Amino acid sequence: MSWVVWRQGRSENVVLLALLGAVALVLVLTGAHMRSVFTANGLAACTGDSATSPPSCSILVQGFESRFDSLSALAPWFGMASGLMGVLLAAPLVLELDQGTYRLAWTQSLTPRRWLTTRIVLLVIGSIACGAVLIALGTWWRHPLDALAGRVSPDQFDLEGVLPIAYTLLAAAAVLAVGTVTRRTGLAVAGGFGVYLVARLLSPTIRQQLIAPVHSLTPAPHAPVGIFKAWVISQGFTDAHGHSIPGGVPNSCFNGQNSLSDSCLVNHHVFQNIVYEPASRFWTLQGAEAGIFIALSLALLALAAWWINRRIA
Repeated sequence: MSWVVWRQGRSENVVLLALLGAVALVLVLTGAHMRSVFTANGLAACTGDSATSPPSCSILVQGFESRFDSLSALAPWFGMASGLMGVLLAAPLVLELDQGTYRLAWTQSLTPRRWLTTRIVLLVIGSIACGAVLIALGTWWRHPLDALAGRVSPDQFDLEGVLPIAYTLLAAAAVLAVGTVTRRTGLAVAGGFGVYLVARLLSPTIRQQLIAPVHSLTPAPHAPVGIFKAWVISQGFTDAHGHSIPGGVPNSCFNGQNSLSDSCLVNHHVFQNIVYEPASRFWTLQGAEAGIFIALSLALLALAAWWINRRIA
């Protein structure tokens, strides 16, 4: 049965492997370059809190981040590979329903229930495997950037942990559910990938609701506890009660380098109002968000199975 499934979807599987190979090639080449620069510049000593790092770290880190800023911005696009892979995994089954070739399998030794169970199990296994490869590649690629800035902010968060598996499974399940109901491959691909895109766009907002962010009101220029490598959602200067300062920070607090004077901020009793998710919540947020999308995926798969058993079989 597994060999038959591979043969039926060989075109999609070839495209899937090509896509995975292309992503791997780009990540390995660029990641190796980032790692070599990271090591050559001695940035391993700059991965701790700025208070305990060597004085030269500020310049080294800024130079490294500016050098690879455009490359880091590609992370969300690499993350989109999970959706494309989910579409490619589900497309052969939808195409079979669209063209009616499933009837041939049902006339052989396979029962509709066994055929459906096998196809869905292979779909889930394929999604897990593809997501796991993306996780391994993304985590290795982002290691130098994560060491300096953490991995809880949105650009890093979606490419690591367990979320690529959840995203791949969601895309595959959405394509299958739409395709099962409509029996139109084109509509299934467009609708399923649309569900995936909406989920990805809403995920940062959902993430903020899973665990209430930390609201910190700290005398400037001191940073709040837990801000190191955190996902800063919003920040600004206020008075001691959290109210915005009329006119912003006094102009006298800016020195000749267009940077703020710490002593001036203290003298004017300026506070920092920062909303953030600490880096320590990475796995808690990963588990909660992945759980939501996996539950949604299983619901879509259950809908597809019910529809096939009740309306098609």
